[in-house]
Amino acid sequence: MVQRKGKHTVLILALVLMMITVAACGNNTNGKEQPTGNDSTAAVRPENDGPLAKYEPEIELTAMKNLYGDERYLPGDNLNNNVWTRAYEDELGIKVNYKWAVAGEGFQQKVTMSIASNDLPDIMTLPAKDYFTLAKAGKLADLTPYFDKYASDTLKSTLNADGGKQMKTAYVDGKLYGIPQTGGSDATADMIWIRQDWLKNLNLSVPETLDDVIEIAKAFRNDDPDKNGVKDTFGIGFQKDLTSSTGSFEGFFAAYHAYGKAWIRGEDGKITYGAIKPGMKDALAKLREMFAEDLIDVEFGIKDWKKVGEDIAAGKIGLFYGREGLPWMSAKDAIVNNPKAEWISVPIVSSDGKPAKPATNVTMERYFAVRADVQYPEALIKIINLFQDKINNPKTTMEMLNKFGVDPASGINFAAYAFGGLDPSEDKPNMYYKQINDVLEGKEQLDNIHPEAVRYYNTIKNYIDKGMDKGADPLGWNYYKFLGPESSWKIISYYRENNLFERSAWFGLPTKTMSQKGATLDKLQEETFIKILTGSAPVSDYDTFVENWKKLGGDQITEEVNEWYNSTFGN
Repeated sequence: MVQRKGKHTVLILALVLMMITVAACGNNTNGKEQPTGNDSTAAVRPENDGPLAKYEPEIELTAMKNLYGDERYLPGDNLNNNVWTRAYEDELGIKVNYKWAVAGEGFQQKVTMSIASNDLPDIMTLPAKDYFTLAKAGKLADLTPYFDKYASDTLKSTLNADGGKQMKTAYVDGKLYGIPQTGGSDATADMIWIRQDWLKNLNLSVPETLDDVIEIAKAFRNDDPDKNGVKDTFGIGFQKDLTSSTGSFEGFFAAYHAYGKAWIRGEDGKITYGAIKPGMKDALAKLREMFAEDLIDVEFGIKDWKKVGEDIAAGKIGLFYGREGLPWMSAKDAIVNNPKAEWISVPIVSSDGKPAKPATNVTMERYFAVRADVQYPEALIKIINLFQDKINNPKTTMEMLNKFGVDPASGINFAAYAFGGLDPSEDKPNMYYKQINDVLEGKEQLDNIHPEAVRYYNTIKNYIDKGMDKGADPLGWNYYKFLGPESSWKIISYYRENNLFERSAWFGLPTKTMSQKGATLDKLQEETFIKILTGSAPVSDYDTFVENWKKLGGDQITEEVNEWYNSTFGN
């Protein structure tokens, strides 16, 4: 027995030695063993440790990546070897090794599989629901002790661009387990997009009231606005969903001070659902009239925003509610197809003289986090800091932006390679719009504005100086209509300056009752609204909808939304 035990011991030792040898070979780079983020003997935090201090020797962290699906690389580069991974290694002493990278719906599936198999990488990009689940289960590192020390001033500024509201959602039971992938709500505001050349053809003015919008819709449907001799244009473009980047109903509802999907916080501090506000019934009644008058495409109920975009690009739609990005989307396609097309954006209008306020919303979709057993959790914050230092730092240079942002030679957006890339979405386009137009108006010197804004300015100025020829310079037109003197961000600036945003008060995870009954309530709302709009149900059905919505869970959801808001932000 003793002899047999000795043989087993020798065998076990041999296997262990073999595993150590294989592991050492697998972790060896250029003959140098690399410690992992969990190796307690590997690296020592720098004596003067801080936001961008380098680990010596370097540490290695595994990661996951949510791809866009259209990534391109320079020759010799790939996901694990590019300008950003090299910067992490050279400047921070962190070798990032992506275990996996997936685009589209496959990303959520891969995250779910990784959680189920307990095979999570060291640093993660987590969908919101998984972030909170893992945090409560003790699977994520508590970043609370590290954030103040390691987060750079630029990162803190980025996360506070909205007053810190999105950052507050990252706390779980008072502890910070991740950094939110912030999004801007200003960019979700509706505005009215109109073919100005059609207005000129029909001797019509820019709308100032909802009645004006309806009169324009009638003319665009019935009076041959494109002068081709055929009745082939729609009055106004809508698509099947209540809110959308193109063909949205939300801007129309706002004319009646109601909202299809937003949660509105009243002067009394209570939050209510925008779709049950009194003005919604009148909004639906007016849409019903417009549909009966053939101003709305009879097939709108089966068209998504992409299909409506195709109609816009084909010159079938010249009036619709949409967001600020249209110069890069269907409006761009429209001027490529027809360089004579003239698009303008104007603020949404009211039905009753009271200011119409566009709804804005932000969805907390992703959080950057660290697995609980990683020895250097602050490394995540350093990685995110580096993006801020290269891209968003007020002292960054054009050379830096060309190297780590959009490459002017290849057109590749290197920033997409970064882990934890964050922009101060509320401030950045607003700031660039002001800086660019101040320079154009002679109020500011070009040398004093952000280098990234300089790039946009140069494109816009070149477009203006060369006669604003859309056909010859469609990219110049894109930037001009996006950030120039007659741009979508001019409209957003107008909204901000006049305090016209109606910011949706709820943007957290689905509440308990939302998860259970939200889909049923959404279906009830959509079916009721479509039936009323198309005339297959009376307008009075709206009152029945409100009663049923409340009984079937709406009242409970409203209570939960208020509880979430008060516990997150205070009363």
